[in-house]
Amino acid sequence: MTDTRTAIRELIRSTIEGEGSAWGERGFFIVELACRENSAGGIDEITVTMDCDGADDEGRMRGVGIDDCALLNREVTARLEAEYGEGWDCQLTVMSAGLGQPLKLGRQYQKLIRQASLKDGGDLPRVDVLFKDGKKLTGAVLCGIGYDSSDDGADAPSAIEVAYTVKELVPGKKRKTDVEHREQIRLADTKAVSEHFDFK
Repeated sequence: MTDTRTAIRELIRSTIEGEGSAWGERGFFIVELACRENSAGGIDEITVTMDCDGADDEGRMRGVGIDDCALLNREVTARLEAEYGEGWDCQLTVMSAGLGQPLKLGRQYQKLIRQASLKDGGDLPRVDVLFKDGKKLTGAVLCGIGYDSSDDGADAPSAIEVAYTVKELVPGKKRKTDVEHREQIRLADTKAVSEHFDFK
């Protein structure tokens, strides 16, 4: 079954990101690809989470829509049935990496920075960092540092550099004032890093 799992993952990856893939040419990429086995050792559930950093005809970031997920679902199902026969019975779910979901790939961080640069003012994107010890931090992500290709070939930064402000007492001041810090954060020390949304 390990060989089947590997073959399925390669089939899906080639559909979305393979050479000559229309999906890949438009900027779609896989964030997470999970295959769940049943008690008999067969695969009965596949979940594909994808993102997109391509631009539309007007230069805006494209994103992943419901229609994209439905179309890709049909395409992958057809390829699986062609490979394993029409009796292939597996639950396939294709979804977008939605708002508030943890960032996993360097490509997602790069997308955030590109999105921010296209907005008026070109501010750096802000992220919420939740550490394993429960501490939280919100700041502007500056860059990814060092990349790890061990996770199924998907590049993920091993650390990020974040700029944030903290109210502190400084010499000569009676009240706390905002002091900017820059910190390199090892992602191994975090529980999750997600895009910050200010709904005020």
